[in-house]
Amino acid sequence: MLDDTSRKILRILNNMRYVPTMDELARKAGRSPEQVKIALRVLATERFIEYAPDRHHELKIIQAWEFQQPKPQPMFK
Repeated sequence: MLDDTSRKILRILNNMRYVPTMDELARKAGRSPEQVKIALRVLATERFIEYAPDRHHELKIIQAWEFQQPKPQPMFK
């Protein structure tokens, strides 16, 4: 499950027609550039995006949303 900042960054990336700069992402998300960098690392680790910090303009969205975790079913009815 993604934290709020990571989820917000993923949503922004998915809705834009181009890869925004780090400053644009920070401004649109209302977060600091450092928080955006951490969120991008989280998204890359969780395989939502492909991202290399030295090639930010080559960012690629792999999965644009989170899957909902199924609720556990009771063992007995």
